[in-house]
Amino acid sequence: MSKKETNIKKEVKDKPVKGEALKQFKKDLKDQKNLTKINSKKILKGEVVTTENHKPNTEDNIIELVNVQKSYITGELETKVLKGVNISFKKGDFIVILGPSGSGKTTLLNIISGLDKTSKGDVFVLGHNLSLLKDSDLTKFRRDHVAFIFQQYNLLTNLTAKENAEVGENLAKVKNDKMTIEDIFETIGMKEQMNKYPHQMSGGQQQRVSIARALSKQPSILFGDEPTGALDEEMGRKVLEILVDVNKKYKTTIIVVTHNPNIADIANTVIHVRNGLIDEVKNNKNPKSPSEIDWS
Repeated sequence: MSKKETNIKKEVKDKPVKGEALKQFKKDLKDQKNLTKINSKKILKGEVVTTENHKPNTEDNIIELVNVQKSYITGELETKVLKGVNISFKKGDFIVILGPSGSGKTTLLNIISGLDKTSKGDVFVLGHNLSLLKDSDLTKFRRDHVAFIFQQYNLLTNLTAKENAEVGENLAKVKNDKMTIEDIFETIGMKEQMNKYPHQMSGGQQQRVSIARALSKQPSILFGDEPTGALDEEMGRKVLEILVDVNKKYKTTIIVVTHNPNIADIANTVIHVRNGLIDEVKNNKNPKSPSEIDWS
């Protein structure tokens, strides 16, 4: 049996914990809630608050995780998904997160994007500790700073492509004349389809419109959860080309989670997640273009 197969089996066989460990988990959650009540508004206004005696390097890093743990409770059992993650993400980087099913990669994405909260540890994004933000303040943070591309396009069917993108534009905290709706549609190669409705477009075109909607928010970070998962090879490569172009043109930090290791070849940084921990971080000095990667 290979080392990889052994590790995957270990992930599947990981058992929930109970007893004293569960009591400690519940105490940590209670402490976190108390700190959140005290500090959430302060953090949203820009004050640095840490539970791990850590000061983030906001000059170079857009995200920093310190001893990040995430568990779920089922009855009297605690199941650990992330088990003490420590990692930094550079500003303006193109990052791909890889990992087998059950490794914790999607949970990691949800936590760094503000869709979910840690059980313990600090998650600094743009200097804000998301671990200590109330749900309402997390919503404000996501609205102002991040955008998402999902496997399913989630377009509003009664709106044109342009109108769908304008939904994102209306959420933009600061308007940027260098990233207008027209500029974005030119970047995604769909300027001629701006007035079409979703039912008049292919799956690949709809995914490109979802990218336009995300970009129109002018986010600091663009997250993609299997953004090419529902596309054929031709459209998948086109979407990846757009993401690479956006990263270079607008200096937007892009973080993509995928099960396809070949997509990692286009990234500057590749993060391997296994068994709830960062297994490996690779820096790619010469990323391939999407047209060069193996799609098999």
